[in-house]
Amino acid sequence: MHAAPDNAARAQLGKAWLLVLESPTPTLPAETAALLANMLQAMGLHQHPQVWLALLEPQGTAAPASSNATPAHAMPQTLADAAQGLNASMVLLLGPGAVRAALGSTAPLGKLRGQLHAVGTSPAVVSYDPGFLLRSQATKAAAWADLCSALAHVAAQAQAPIQP
Repeated sequence: MHAAPDNAARAQLGKAWLLVLESPTPTLPAETAALLANMLQAMGLHQHPQVWLALLEPQGTAAPASSNATPAHAMPQTLADAAQGLNASMVLLLGPGAVRAALGSTAPLGKLRGQLHAVGTSPAVVSYDPGFLLRSQATKAAAWADLCSALAHVAAQAQAPIQP
């Protein structure tokens, strides 16, 4: 059993995290969900009270005519609004579908990783989708580096003095 993080540890993890990724179904496949849970536990986010998951339909999936789906051109603003509403300390964009939806970019992940982006007013880090990590074990170290970068950025923001 894991102890709940103390207040100092919680401050280092920020107020809220928003994870954005594609899923072919309204829920993540079991193996993908298990890997994502392991990733969150390794980051210390498994007991954080404010970790939100936004699952997106893969591009090219036609929504039923009666669906309340958000049009693709409105998705970046919708995700920015969600991040702002959650007061997200970090947005993790996991996979190319999340990057397209949040940043409107079709650039390869390799070119977008390793730098800080923004979703609305929240910082964002790009990394690999957990489903892809299951198929490509060689990218796990790079994904862990991305997650550590996100953690370091949030911890640095928690330490930064408030600007007037």
